[in-house]
Formats: sequence, structure tokens, C-alpha cells
Amino acid sequence: MFIRAIKSQLNLKPYFYAQSAKVGAAGCILGGVVSYNLWFMIAAWFGLDVNTPLRSYESSTIWTVFALCFLCLLLSLYIFCVLIGAMYYRTKLKNGHLNREEYKDIVFRGIYPKRWQKGL
Repeated sequence: MFIRAIKSQLNLKPYFYAQSAKVGAAGCILGGVVSYNLWFMIAAWFGLDVNTPLRSYESSTIWTVFALCFLCLLLSLYIFCVLIGAMYYRTKLKNGHLNREEYKDIVFRGIYPKRWQKGL
């Protein structure tokens, strides 16, 4: 599904590609900021001090925190890209440029309508 979404975006006409790139960048920036702040909460929850070297902790704790932070990053990026995309493409839905299925495909799956693709 991820590969199809990338192919769908890369084949967009320039106007639609610019729109999707801006929406995606805004979602990634907001998701990254939220994720960064959550990393400190995760580290504090596991009792990690940012001023203490990691080698002084058990390796299982470090790997657990790393895995949770990575999962947090992925979820934050997806959630905020979905939220920003939902807000932006909602206006296109209301104006009649998209139907409900196309809206859901763009927002949740990253698949764009065929008429927005190059060569069509």
C-alpha cells in the first residue's frame, strides 16, 4: 500500500503534486514536533535522564525506549498527515472537486484520482 501511495503521488500533474507536497510537509512538520516532545515523556517514563550516558542503562531498556520512540514517530507522522490532509481536501470535497471515495483514498491511503495523474 505504501508503494502504491508513493507511485500515485509521483505521477501527479505538477499543480496537484505541489498541493500534496505542501500538505504532506505540514503534516510531517507538526507530527515531528509532537513526536519529539513525546520522546522526552517516554524517556522520563522509563527513568532515563538526558544528561546520563546511555551506556549506564541496561540495553533492554534502551532498545525498548528506541522502539517506542520510533513507533511514536511513525504514528505521529501518519496521524498529522491525515489530519492536515483531511482539513485541506475537505474544501475540495465541499466544492465538488472530489467525491467521498476519492476523499477517503487521498486522506487515509494516499491514492490520488486518476484524472490528477500525468498523461490522462
